[in-house]
Amino acid sequence: MNPRVPLRRRALTIAAMVIGALVIIAAVGIPAALIARGTSAPSSTATPAQTPSATPSSGPTTAAARALYRAVLSASEASAGFHYVAVSSGTGPAETITGDAGQHEGTQQLTWTSGFGREQFSLLLTSDGAVYFQGNAPSLEDQLGVVAADAPSLSGRWVKVVVGDGPYRDLEEGITVSSQLSEDTFQPTSEETVTGSGGVRLTRVAGTIPPSQYLPSGATAYLEVPSGSHLPSTWVVAARGQGGTSTTTTTFSSWGKAPAVSAPSGWVAWSTLSTSAPPGGYGQGQTPTPAPTPGGPATTPEPSPTPTPGGSL
Repeated sequence: MNPRVPLRRRALTIAAMVIGALVIIAAVGIPAALIARGTSAPSSTATPAQTPSATPSSGPTTAAARALYRAVLSASEASAGFHYVAVSSGTGPAETITGDAGQHEGTQQLTWTSGFGREQFSLLLTSDGAVYFQGNAPSLEDQLGVVAADAPSLSGRWVKVVVGDGPYRDLEEGITVSSQLSEDTFQPTSEETVTGSGGVRLTRVAGTIPPSQYLPSGATAYLEVPSGSHLPSTWVVAARGQGGTSTTTTTFSSWGKAPAVSAPSGWVAWSTLSTSAPPGGYGQGQTPTPAPTPGGPATTPEPSPTPTPGGSL
């Protein structure tokens, strides 16, 4: 599992978004689907509020939970691809990351609120490593650093970002299967059998996630895997902050299905645009602090949005 950076991961911060789901979960990359190939991920009847406390245990239960988790990571990473949907909620507007991850390519669609406004954008990663970005004006300013005066005219247009371009690393992260699994910080402590929708039997592996710059202490999570499978169906992360509890739920499906991604037409190269790295970096959601007016009151820095854990495996 991998905690993601602000929604973008992105999100996935959920990145936005972003504890990556096992895939993922994002992103972010956050974030995949240990279930039968080609079927939608069954979710348990439990709600995020019922997330196990994940009190550390000892003996066979903990050992079995860790062994199953390792098997899930291995099977997920070997998959040709999968589909995932991550939804973060609890404090502020809901944030979502939807995507299809493959071994060398993938797609993502993200929605979240930052200091620039409500951001909505799509990403395509082609097999040659290029990332194509399409989004609204707030996302162009935050994710690509496009100057405010030019962002409206570029809204809805595809922008090609390649290795070496300023925002490339932040955009490319978490789109493929392997990058979704690049960080493993989940610490399994227990497992139990639960019943999902349609009477599907699931093994739930619960545990904790160590604190980081994106997650406070005390974050808990659980992973659900259909009986007889090592491909996950659901990944839930709950974290308490000053504003309350935020929960990110990622569901996985279509395991083994690689996404078909091709370059869009009519794109413009990022290197030809007028850009400037946003405060805090690309995709961090922090708008510049207005310069104080001579003789006027001092300005107060605008608080940056609290990153939301989320994403995919």
